[in-house]
Amino acid sequence: MLKIAAIGLGSRCVEYLTIIRLLKKNEIEIVAVCDTAPRVLQEMGERFNVPPENRYASAEELFAKGKIADGLIIGTQDASHVEIAKPAVDLGYTILLEKPISGDYGECVALAKQAEEKGVKIVVCHVLRYHNYYRRIKALIRSGVIGKLVTINHTENIGYFHFAHSYVRGDWKIESESTPSLLAKCCHDIDLIQWFFDEKPALSVSSLGSLDYFRRENAPEGATEFCLGGCKAKKSCPYDCEFHYVKSPPWKTTFVKFKKRRLTGKAKATKADIYEALRTGQFGRCVFLNDNDVCDNQTVSIDFGDGQTALHTMTAFSQKCCRKSHFMGTEGELLCDHNDLTINIFGKGKRKKGLVTLPGHGNGDVGIVLDFLKVLKGEKDDERDITFIDRTLPSHAIIAAAEKSRHNRGERVFMEDFLSEFEDIK
Repeated sequence: MLKIAAIGLGSRCVEYLTIIRLLKKNEIEIVAVCDTAPRVLQEMGERFNVPPENRYASAEELFAKGKIADGLIIGTQDASHVEIAKPAVDLGYTILLEKPISGDYGECVALAKQAEEKGVKIVVCHVLRYHNYYRRIKALIRSGVIGKLVTINHTENIGYFHFAHSYVRGDWKIESESTPSLLAKCCHDIDLIQWFFDEKPALSVSSLGSLDYFRRENAPEGATEFCLGGCKAKKSCPYDCEFHYVKSPPWKTTFVKFKKRRLTGKAKATKADIYEALRTGQFGRCVFLNDNDVCDNQTVSIDFGDGQTALHTMTAFSQKCCRKSHFMGTEGELLCDHNDLTINIFGKGKRKKGLVTLPGHGNGDVGIVLDFLKVLKGEKDDERDITFIDRTLPSHAIIAAAEKSRHNRGERVFMEDFLSEFEDIK
């Protein structure tokens, strides 16, 4: 029986562990869990039947025991991924690493080189490559049905409520403490784009973006630091925390379960506990009178050479949280709106398809977990679409170059010159 350990028991890691328990309970044993929050560690330890002596309060404490499992899932905050992965590689763990690898591209390169030297496999959680919707799109492009792929126009509509929750009030609101919003939210999208172009190296990148709206100067008259602190604009504000977290949560199914522990630190929080957390906690703060500094809108233009280009747009300003894509080829086009897929073949009409998918990452979460377990067992024959760390470096490089361009008013960054800065990293 294979053994799995996990560090960082946030929603993503817990999702992966839940899939393992549901689908592979008789083949995989969850032998150790680690988290810095005592309450979370206890709750998740009990949930996954991990004995108290195998629940660790720090990664250092777990690693001090040596290699106690075959595979390790790392689901900590973005800024700590490499710091935790490096000793895990030295111990010989096969790793499932939550995306992104790091906001420092040099760290990404160094970790990939270390893994190669140690003969360790790291699978990065670009789960959308494993989603049946995007695999269907990839299969259509590979089939040549639209001819040569020329241009991709892709938009990540974050959703006004999601952006406020994660990137204004949440853990990804300050770049120096996490990563740029483009990397945190759109490393999936840039990874998909370079995958759709058969992982062809980008020639150049340019980007424009800013924190335009969620700023102090845009606060409505009468706004207060906390929504429940007597704000006179509360009734008309679409970002009112009471509306979002108590009265009408936008994420009707998953968010209601998640909010209690995230807002209060209690799995069985009462409504009074939630209100108390909103009066003084980070999720009750005004979205305009906050300390957030990441972009709320950004575009990235990528030149792959041979006439092939892509334009990616990230925006906080949408009603729905969804992705939309337009793939333009020499013989046809694909119009992709969330789960709907329209195929237009020039001169031959169109076909419209709807795919049944699970909410959110759904199918992708299941797919990456099953492929990771096959990698652990040595059973995966076709590995061309598995997101091993070396295959995810190009998307991280594109985003790093995009950030360099953005900070230089959209100046074009040539990837050959950019990547040469990292050639000597060990």
